[in-house]
Amino acid sequence: MPGAKPVVPLASPSKPSGIQSAAERSGTFSPEPSTGASAQAAAVVALSEPQETEPADTGLSRTTIREREASEPAPVLPLHRRKDDAEPDAVDPDREPPSADPAAPTLERDPSLPQVPVPAGPPILASDLLREQMRPSSPGQTSLRVATVALCALGIPAVFVTGGVHALTFVSVALLVMMGTLALTPMSYRARAISLTLAGLVATGVALWQQAVHGIAPEGIILASATILLSGSLLFRAYYRGARLSRSAVALGVAVLGAWFVVSGGHESLVMLEGHWQSWAPATTHMSFGLLALLSLMAFMESSTRGGSHVWAAALLALYAIHLGLLVACQVWPRPGLEATIEGPTIAALLTGTAGTIVAGMALAQVFVVIYQASSSRPKRAP
Repeated sequence: MPGAKPVVPLASPSKPSGIQSAAERSGTFSPEPSTGASAQAAAVVALSEPQETEPADTGLSRTTIREREASEPAPVLPLHRRKDDAEPDAVDPDREPPSADPAAPTLERDPSLPQVPVPAGPPILASDLLREQMRPSSPGQTSLRVATVALCALGIPAVFVTGGVHALTFVSVALLVMMGTLALTPMSYRARAISLTLAGLVATGVALWQQAVHGIAPEGIILASATILLSGSLLFRAYYRGARLSRSAVALGVAVLGAWFVVSGGHESLVMLEGHWQSWAPATTHMSFGLLALLSLMAFMESSTRGGSHVWAAALLALYAIHLGLLVACQVWPRPGLEATIEGPTIAALLTGTAGTIVAGMALAQVFVVIYQASSSRPKRAP
């Protein structure tokens, strides 16, 4: 109304949200476009009664932190998958390795076991193993060396005991020493096979010469040749199942052994048997040679099997040693009424010849291997 005092508000009305503006929090009022008296009254009120600012209500709930009592259950935390189960952590080179637990058991290496280093190289494939079984690179090398050394070690004392001091005895010992040296000397597969074959043939030749001189089984040269050829062919057939050369050599060996069987009268040996062992023991070995000749034909079976070739070869070499031993025994202990016609040096030569025949038969198989490998690696000409 005109002439009345202006009404000045003492406090601003609170807002429903409880949030004040910046001017209200600072305790000042924005000037209004009014008269000077109203502005002066507002300043006096602001200085005399400042309003307390309330904290802003942000809408966040406040909780009181207190300790859990013993009667209250423990809070259940959600389970999380371990990180090492999902995917392994990356190896940190700067991280120190975890310390070993002293209570945990420790595995100690046995000092008696040799620590063989594993050579680095490409993995061995199944095809390589199959190829090595079908076409081995150096088959029978260890067996030839072991058999040669064993025969020479047993033959040298036997030759000295039976031969005595004689030139033929020293020749026999020299041949045995030479074969043993060739077996122990490091050399290539080809050189050892050829050298042992030649040395065995020389020892066999000395024994055959003594048989011819004393009239002991003059057809023995055919038997020795058949034994060397057939045993070497059978061993070669066992090494290389699919080689045509092995089957051809086996066929030739069976033919030579069959020829000796006919020439020596093996088919008639069982008919003219007598009661003393000098009659039926050699006849039994004759028939055994014929049986092995028939069993050797199993080498013509398919390439998936060896057909027992290695068994028949070993049996043939053992049978030859038994047969020659029986011939020597028949000369040392002849039939009643006959005198012994053999001497010690001749027995020593025959023992050396037996060892030489066995070595030559085993080494001939490796000579066949060398020939077959050379022919297989030779490039074929295009037609």
